[in-house]
Amino acid sequence: MEFYSHGKLLLTAEYAVLEGVKALAVPTKRGQFLRVEHTTEGTIKWQSFTVEGKLWIDCVFDLKLNCLSSRKGSSNVIKQLSVILKTLNRLSPNFFAEGIALSTRLEFPLDWGLGSSSTLINNLAQWVGINPYLLLEETMGGSGYDIAAAQSETALFYRRNEFSPTIEAVLFSPPFKDKLFFVYLKEKQNSREAIAGFNERNTLNSTSKKRLEEIGTLLINTKEQSNFNALLKEHEDITASFLGQISVQERLFPDFKGQLKSLGAWGGDFILASGDETTVDYFRQKGYPTIFRYADFILG
Repeated sequence: MEFYSHGKLLLTAEYAVLEGVKALAVPTKRGQFLRVEHTTEGTIKWQSFTVEGKLWIDCVFDLKLNCLSSRKGSSNVIKQLSVILKTLNRLSPNFFAEGIALSTRLEFPLDWGLGSSSTLINNLAQWVGINPYLLLEETMGGSGYDIAAAQSETALFYRRNEFSPTIEAVLFSPPFKDKLFFVYLKEKQNSREAIAGFNERNTLNSTSKKRLEEIGTLLINTKEQSNFNALLKEHEDITASFLGQISVQERLFPDFKGQLKSLGAWGGDFILASGDETTVDYFRQKGYPTIFRYADFILG
């Protein structure tokens, strides 16, 4: 058996999505595979491969899902994997009553922040036949928008609601799509740490929540890039205010002629650049060579 989930990017309502604000998310063309085979060996074998085909997790669990041996993978990664498998078994008892060999393969580098954990959670939930939002909450935590994106073929609006979120597929195909780029900042962010920091500070008010939702709706409907850019800037200003941080454009790229927006946890991973035919050269000259055009990177 083989299962597949898409990676994700959050275009609006980063952090605010945790508070029930409707967020705009998109699935990426790159994701993760899970392959499952039954064996007669009485153990749970696990192997994970990077996008380059390199083995980065190689371990064996007993049928109680305790690690018997590990040839690849850090102790923290193996421990987290054991927690996920034990939670999976608790939510679907006796599912690991016989030998199984599981292997995963990513289509993107681990440090890109496209959802190596969420695509795994969604694939495992598909295999066992349980609610992926429940499995996420019991293991990694988060808003769950990444699970919705993992299952989607188009852009979507997502509103958190415990284990039954509201999800609306939407068309997001602006006429200036060829001038939208995703740039990797080479700074992997820890989503759980970012969420904890937000929860500790959290000065998001109802007026800002309402406006962030309005901006998401306006973004998918605007036909003019100048209006799109103005909306991105307003969104960045609101988010910067309640996070107590400065935007990525002010911090790193004050001379960029278009508009930039952080995606997901502020400070790293990918940013959205709304620019022109000079955008690729601009970022390459700044030392950021990993750049994708919207249509090459995003589904729908």
